[in-house]
Amino acid sequence: MDALKTQVDQLCGDRSALPKNQERLVFDEPWQGRAFGLALALAEQGSYQWDEFRASLISNIGAWDKSHSPDDPDWHYYEHWLASLEKLAMDKALITEDALNARTQEFLERRRDEVI
Repeated sequence: MDALKTQVDQLCGDRSALPKNQERLVFDEPWQGRAFGLALALAEQGSYQWDEFRASLISNIGAWDKSHSPDDPDWHYYEHWLASLEKLAMDKALITEDALNARTQEFLERRRDEVI
């Protein structure tokens, strides 16, 4: 776990915005941790700069904030994280929109096993 914390610190810098409980990252669902790890892994391997991901996340959250009230119960941090990751991956041609939609449909229809 210390290696992950070090990696997160190096890539993310200020972690104050990340959901935490007693300084540990908090994931309510397994997919959230996988999306978090995938975003870090892609940045670490050079698929994009971490600041590009941060800018995508900030933009995504900003757009949501403009169209929702601050107390909107539909707010879910990692849904914005995933949407930002998907957009950046498509912008960087890491995956096509068609391939992403097909993969998503496979999971929704349980034709694809989750990888844990």
